[in-house]
Amino acid sequence: MQRVVTLLTDFGLSDPFVGIMKGVILGINPHAVIVDLCHACKVYEPSEAAFALITAYRYFPQGTIHVAVIDPGVGGPRRPILVSCDGHLFIGPDNGLLAPLAEKAGSSGVRTIAATRYFLHPVSATFHGRDVFAPVAGHLSLGTKPAEIGEPIVDYVRLTLPHAALSGTSGVKGEILHVDRFGNLVTNVTRTDLEHLASGDFPMAFFVRIAGQEVPVVAYYGQVAPAAPGAVIGSADYLEIFVNQGDASRLLGVGRGSEVMVGRKDASDRGESPT
Repeated sequence: MQRVVTLLTDFGLSDPFVGIMKGVILGINPHAVIVDLCHACKVYEPSEAAFALITAYRYFPQGTIHVAVIDPGVGGPRRPILVSCDGHLFIGPDNGLLAPLAEKAGSSGVRTIAATRYFLHPVSATFHGRDVFAPVAGHLSLGTKPAEIGEPIVDYVRLTLPHAALSGTSGVKGEILHVDRFGNLVTNVTRTDLEHLASGDFPMAFFVRIAGQEVPVVAYYGQVAPAAPGAVIGSADYLEIFVNQGDASRLLGVGRGSEVMVGRKDASDRGESPT
């Protein structure tokens, strides 16, 4: 069976770990189509990878199996879990990494991975990507049903990604969720958040206040001068702060968790300021 399997890890590419996981999957299903989603996630940080996964999976075909391994608790009591959501399957450790998808899936969409007959043996205490997650993905890609993998659970580890909130009648308060390799600061303020407040030319009717600076919201990067900061609705429909041909994180001295405030220009002109 030709089935797409994606891999998201914090393993990097300087060691053979990713290649070994691919070998395990292909050893079970030589016809699997394996896609490297990302292997440079922040190490030991499930929340950042959770954001990457929930913004990326929708661009893959229904039936895709997503293996996500950011697993500082490997070998310990944390469980491996399987989440069924929107016609996709997600495999990973129960440490919050899959929690946003589990919340979206509802009570019947989360199972513990308990059927050890689908594991490689012996199971290492340090490499469950190879011995648990990859072989389970391989068997699922051949048609094994989630019900054969384990029983439903409701007590999985929760991880709530912070949501932006209204600030007054003309602003939105949010924070930085992710810094990409270009230094762009991806916030949790969505296109929908701003559309609810829009007045005038969208999205240029807004400005962003961050690290004591006020930057304009524009339609595309080139609307500000080289080396100047701005903000734009990015490809995942989240507002991101950038520096044209530069690094916003370095210029502004901020990173994940830093607060941002978005306000309407017309309200600012009347002396109203989001708080």
